This record gives sequence, C-alpha cells and structure tokens, in this order.
Amino acid sequence: MQVLGSDTIHGRLVYHCRIYIDSNPSLPFVNIHDVYDSFIDAEGIYSHIFLSYEKKKDHILYTRYDFDYENHRIHIRIEKQRHEDGEVLLDSTAYIPDKVLDSLSMLFFARAMVKNRANLDVSVFAYNSFEKTRINFTGEERWLKIRNTRAKSYYLDGRLKFIGIAGVKEDFKGWFSPDGQSVPLKAKMKAFVGSVTIELKKWSNWAGETIFFRKD
Repeated sequence: MQVLGSDTIHGRLVYHCRIYIDSNPSLPFVNIHDVYDSFIDAEGIYSHIFLSYEKKKDHILYTRYDFDYENHRIHIRIEKQRHEDGEVLLDSTAYIPDKVLDSLSMLFFARAMVKNRANLDVSVFAYNSFEKTRINFTGEERWLKIRNTRAKSYYLDGRLKFIGIAGVKEDFKGWFSPDGQSVPLKAKMKAFVGSVTIELKKWSNWAGETIFFRKD
C-alpha cells in the first residue's frame, strides 16, 4: 500500500493511493496479481477517481470510475486490455446521490476513524453498484501479537455486504497502529479461498519498529 503523491481534482486536494494484491505462490490454484488506485479527498476521505487493473488469463481487466459529485454522476469505463488490442466492455454514466467510497478508499477511511467509537454503515461503490459496509469502530486500544512481538493497536470489526477486491467478503477484523498514521498492522477476513490473515511485514518512512513493537 502506497501514497504516491497529491493532486487537485475539481478544486479539491486529493491523495493518489495504490495497493498491490498478489496471491501466495504456495497456493498454485490461486493466481491474483491486481493493482488498485484511488484518488482520495484529503479532507472528506471520499473517492474522486478509482482505477483497477485485474490480471486475467489473457488480458488485463481495466476499470475506471470518475465521480462527479456536483452533478451527481459517475462515469464508468471497463476495458479488456491486451498487448495488441483492447475491447471496451462498458462506457456509461449513472446517478450517485452523495459522496461515496471505493474499495481502496474504504481502508483509508478506516485508518482515519479507527480511534473513534462509532458503528457506521458506509456507502461504497464497487463492481458497478452501490453497496454497504458495516464498520464497528470500538475506539479500544489493545495489545496485538504480531511478528513474534507485541504491539499496541486500535481495533475495529465489521461486515462487508458485498464481495470486495480479491474476493474479500463478509466479516472482518482489523488492528491499526496507535500513532498519527494509523498503519494497518493486521487483518482477519474471509475471501473466496477461505479465511485469510494479513500481517504487516515491512514499511518505509515510519518509525513503527522502534516505537510500537516490543518483545514478549
């Protein structure tokens, strides 16, 4: 997960964020190599542009959402991209009632809110439709076992009411660092391959190892 830089869209400061999803090579029946980008409003933490590049057997499935909140419209474009040619599968617009998140900006929204106590139904535009995600921000600080150490963390849980990126679905739990960056430390969730645990392995431009982790 990266913040690549900042930009201005519709007069608003946005952050360009990216996440890479790669399957474990030890699972031969799963082959996921996807990239997701989101241009996220710096103040309101909602989505302005969402891009996805999903690697299929013989092509890249490219999806782009452009959110026009002033006119309550979203432009949706989906393409099959190949080296030699491409095919437009969908190029249309739809009505959006209000500001929404996408599958990636939802994670950054969780980071911003994790120290609060709230139980929210969040609107998400994913896979060409409006969906809901229930997030229970406990506001609780907990010790977390991770990387053979312990770390203080803020805990949340919730339920996806749709199938998200990389097949993530249903119930999830998350633990975030207690500093100002609220770095995702660990997550447990369900996916099409079964139950999945994700742990932070490495980072840059963050003092997590010296500040937050300590030996048991």
